[in-house]
Amino acid sequence: MGIPLILVTDDGARLNAKLEMHELGIILHSRSGTDRNRDYRQALELLMSRLDSAGIDYEIYLDSQRVQKTDLVKRRLSFDRGASIATRFGELVRAMNANSQSHGAWRRLLITTPGTRHAKLRAAIRAVETTTGEIARLPTSELRKVTTSHIERAVQKLLTGGDAANFAPSRDYDALTDDGVPLAPKKVFGLALEEALGIEIHPGHFSAGWGQICFELLEEAGLWIVAKNGAAVRPKPYSPEIESELIRFTPTEEERSWIEGNPKIVSHLQRERQPGLAKQKRDEFIAQHGRLFCEDCELDPAERYGDEAGSACIEVHHHRTHVAKMQPGHKSITADLKCLCANCHRVLHRKLALGLAVPI
Repeated sequence: MGIPLILVTDDGARLNAKLEMHELGIILHSRSGTDRNRDYRQALELLMSRLDSAGIDYEIYLDSQRVQKTDLVKRRLSFDRGASIATRFGELVRAMNANSQSHGAWRRLLITTPGTRHAKLRAAIRAVETTTGEIARLPTSELRKVTTSHIERAVQKLLTGGDAANFAPSRDYDALTDDGVPLAPKKVFGLALEEALGIEIHPGHFSAGWGQICFELLEEAGLWIVAKNGAAVRPKPYSPEIESELIRFTPTEEERSWIEGNPKIVSHLQRERQPGLAKQKRDEFIAQHGRLFCEDCELDPAERYGDEAGSACIEVHHHRTHVAKMQPGHKSITADLKCLCANCHRVLHRKLALGLAVPI
């Protein structure tokens, strides 16, 4: 194994892209998932640009594990050296995926620099050694040692001014507390994992995102994961599970956008439409108060539209139990519900989508 390196951009940012020195030049490791070497493209383009600027000749070879025993000359990737950096990147991706069923994978590469000493190469590409050495993904069995108590203590540490110094601020998601305070999901889970395992944790030890254990355990602990700035960062297209739930009811455009930001919100919308429960809630509310009105703004639609038509203005909202805490067999009860006018209900959905409110 060569020396692990990190590329630093002109403005001092460290890229999430794993490099290492090789006797023939540099290895750029493959990109995988949502987190592993996510700055692969920026790293490869920066490498080519800096090698060009330094006047260093180079060749690029596919170096995936399955081809490493193949003669190097047969692994050479062709690209137009006179083309722009972006065009070269596209040509390299097509070349590295030739004769493969995958057309967009970004694979491990060996960039050879014949006749260039390592010291000159390091200076040209402006790479620095990592301080953490080689970091391997922790197995599922280790990640699942994190408990709700670990997560709650991690949240409390961050809320009281502490930090997870090994983790950068979140770029794609927020983990909202019950009070709507946004925290970086990987910071929370990283701190919780440190306590659970008793070792120093780094971003490379685990992945974050839908379908990952990190998000699963954070939501089980009561945090509400939302996409930043309305970014649609869910897996595309909808998973069969999400699509099947969408078929069961017709969401508004607002709700569909909300689902894109957080697939688990389907559970929330599905429970609001649980057959019979909304009617039962309305019947109990009328029995208690003698009429239907909005529990938030106290609008009484019957005063304007009459008893029969006015009742259509009051909708039922599921508010009591966080959907992340609902087990598969959870049965909602009327105490979990609120009667809201259509305006308040839609505004509350909008606030939830924007991360300005959380279920209580």
